[in-house]
Amino acid sequence: MNAQPINLNTLSSILNFVTSNTDRTEWVRNLMAIKSEFGDDAKELAQSWSATATNFKPKDFKDTWKSIKPAGGVSIGSLIHSAMQNGFKFEPMTTAQKKRLDREAKQRKAEQAKAQAIEAQRLNDQYQQVSEQAYKILEQATPAPDNHPYLIKKGIGTNGVLFGNVLNYQNALIIPLTGIDKPFIGEVQSLQFIQPDGQKRYLSGGKKAGGFYPIQWIDDAPIVICEGFATGATLAEHYTPFSSVICAFDSGNLKAIAKAFRSQHPTAQIIIAGDNDHQTERNTGTNIGQQKAIEAAKSVNGIVSLPQFAPNEAGSDWNDRLQSKHGARSCTQTYVAAHTWDALACAGAALTTGSMETQRWGSA
Repeated sequence: MNAQPINLNTLSSILNFVTSNTDRTEWVRNLMAIKSEFGDDAKELAQSWSATATNFKPKDFKDTWKSIKPAGGVSIGSLIHSAMQNGFKFEPMTTAQKKRLDREAKQRKAEQAKAQAIEAQRLNDQYQQVSEQAYKILEQATPAPDNHPYLIKKGIGTNGVLFGNVLNYQNALIIPLTGIDKPFIGEVQSLQFIQPDGQKRYLSGGKKAGGFYPIQWIDDAPIVICEGFATGATLAEHYTPFSSVICAFDSGNLKAIAKAFRSQHPTAQIIIAGDNDHQTERNTGTNIGQQKAIEAAKSVNGIVSLPQFAPNEAGSDWNDRLQSKHGARSCTQTYVAAHTWDALACAGAALTTGSMETQRWGSA
């Protein structure tokens, strides 16, 4: 918490002691700190500071700033701390000046809170409208055909998804996103469309966060949570046919979905079958699929399991693993016991395709 009030002039001085030539994570954190204190009033100043970086891209700044919520969880204090470590010092301030800046800061916070409340209500209304639209689309949809090009390419069955010509999507698979948060708990909050060529889109304006699709549910069985539909279908049909399989749609949703299922099933074994973005890791040093899978598994004392690939081998998910020319390699069995992930994935000739790496956190 910053003990001394600041204004935009002070922020400008602070930014003189904070380099913009840093990694993306630190850059975004600094922008979050700025926006948390000043909102869009500081956008121009934040952009000018960001532009001093050698790799600055105006569109990247625009998109990143827009994506940051005013109450993003990083306070201005963290930015001030960084600046002070680099030599920044506050100028002496009279009592009158301090009172004035205090009043400005309180007014700024009140205006931000009001704006946030208005935006939250707008989003809630928008999400509700999209949910209603989703139900209307589902009423007109038909069961997906087994010969849909995407299903054939992936080598998977329909697994309950629907089909139709919707909006600009022709011959698309239609997958409902069921919500875990109010007011959409157990209700369809949006839809995903997968076109024959594999392009994926969501119903415009809908809520994706906290949305899941159950590929299959088996009472009292381990719960396997993955990212995409094709991955979930592959797991249910080939690797974990005796487990419940839940699609979270992307890596950013894994943790929230895992925690929701943990709250409903406190004793269940939960396995996060994440993507292994090994090629991205080679290029950038970051394996988002692995990182998010580990975070999700740790949050529920679960197990994370990733498909393994040769260094130059294409692919990142379990469907890629199944279809790979190396897909017949046997699993690496780390934890073998009745009804555990490894027993399900590796026991029996029909389940020996794929290579995997597992790690357990806590005791689920």
